[in-house]
Amino acid sequence: MIKRLRFLLLFVVCLVLVYGLDAKAAHRFAYHKPQAKKAKYVILLIGDGMGYWHVDALRKYLNVSKTNMESLPNFGYMTTFMRNSTGEGGLSGEYWDDPSELGSYDPTLGGYTPWQIQPVPAYVDEGATDSAAAGSALASGHKTVKYALNVVAKPEGYPADEPYTVKYYPTVVDFAEAKGMATGVVTSVPFSHATPAAFIAKTQYRKNYGEIARQMIFSNLDVIMGAGHPYYDDNGNLREEPNYYYFSRNKGPYIDDQDGETLYEKVVNGFRGRVFVDEKADFEDLADGDGLFHGGPMPKRVFGLARVADTLQFSRNIDDGNPEDDWKVGGQAFISSVPSLETMTKATLHVLEQDEDGFFVMIEGGAIDWAGHANNMTRLLEEMIDFDNAVKAVIDWVNDPTNGSNWDNTLVIVTADHETGHLQPVGDVTGDDVIKNQCWGVGCEGWHHHTNSLIPIYAKGVCSVALKARYDGDYRDNIDIFKVMYHAIERGCFR
Repeated sequence: MIKRLRFLLLFVVCLVLVYGLDAKAAHRFAYHKPQAKKAKYVILLIGDGMGYWHVDALRKYLNVSKTNMESLPNFGYMTTFMRNSTGEGGLSGEYWDDPSELGSYDPTLGGYTPWQIQPVPAYVDEGATDSAAAGSALASGHKTVKYALNVVAKPEGYPADEPYTVKYYPTVVDFAEAKGMATGVVTSVPFSHATPAAFIAKTQYRKNYGEIARQMIFSNLDVIMGAGHPYYDDNGNLREEPNYYYFSRNKGPYIDDQDGETLYEKVVNGFRGRVFVDEKADFEDLADGDGLFHGGPMPKRVFGLARVADTLQFSRNIDDGNPEDDWKVGGQAFISSVPSLETMTKATLHVLEQDEDGFFVMIEGGAIDWAGHANNMTRLLEEMIDFDNAVKAVIDWVNDPTNGSNWDNTLVIVTADHETGHLQPVGDVTGDDVIKNQCWGVGCEGWHHHTNSLIPIYAKGVCSVALKARYDGDYRDNIDIFKVMYHAIERGCFR
């Protein structure tokens, strides 16, 4: 060993003497361990309720070889089960029973891939998660119980009829903010709904909208965007009286309703430095990419509340004088006064990109789930188109050479939280025939709830290869999404 060290030292000295190398040049001959590349930007897009056959239907409706999300090269699929998946009954039964019992997925019954068994089998009707438990798994990397947001389960459960002490898991937003990164959540449904809430809020029940709104408003989130405006209805019309439901109403035990109007006024008045926007033109101004807002500097924090009640477009019921084509995509007039999810996505990226430390953002196509519950293929396709356009906006942003992002410092993941509606394959059809060939549930009997199906993953960038299916049946679990995001932020990956 001593002889080897002497030889190496003599070799370096000879190089310096023979070639006249300076210190820096000699250093280049030394061994350098490759450095793992970390993600400065992490962008997670969630199509709530979006299964594999939803994407297939979109591709066939558009008659394209690949959707925007399918252009991301690392494709995989994952399980979505939660804790206490067999709980029955009301709030107590589904909410607290047997939290030590972990759900499961049997590929011999449900398929080793999303497409292996056609028609999609009835087995996947068993043990389906909800968006709170699924969102929590994506956000924190831990399985939790139905309806709960980032709750640490106890083997004996939490009694529903007496006070209790609850512990919570930190989320990817917590870890990103600890690194100095900006953070945001964007959705096409109410901002305090389960999926956006899962990335910041900690509470025992997903319908504690007042408590969730309070936690989000008082949080360090730099961008919050979504629906749930108290002054407008589902058609974007001004209400006679405001409805503060998504700012105030709580349903969990031991939590009093919040003063929704007070919370709303905090938002309007720029609480925590967030500029409030609700006019479509303001969203578009943020999204246009010119680096200005109303001719001045871009705000670094924004609360965007679209002028609509429940969803950007799904819940609309507008009489456009021509009901005969309402069954077609866009056949019923869209609400003209609200931004698209694509516009909200562009706006959010341009606000967050100002942070020199990078950012994490979750962007949700939340009403895909609402369309699945309704077994409404027309509205499903409308929501899928807007979501896929949001994916394109993200891809275009990463490819933009002017904002500092590239695929060596960015992680983009597109996935779902669960499948909704038990959508069956539409067959070899395109265009409007996709709508005509829709089939929901076994025997097209119509299923209006979540399922336990495998759901797709599309990814590109830092650490994304970890989500790729290497062979048929090489599936992941939803907690792996968090693990990959955390790893990309904290440690990085080698290419």
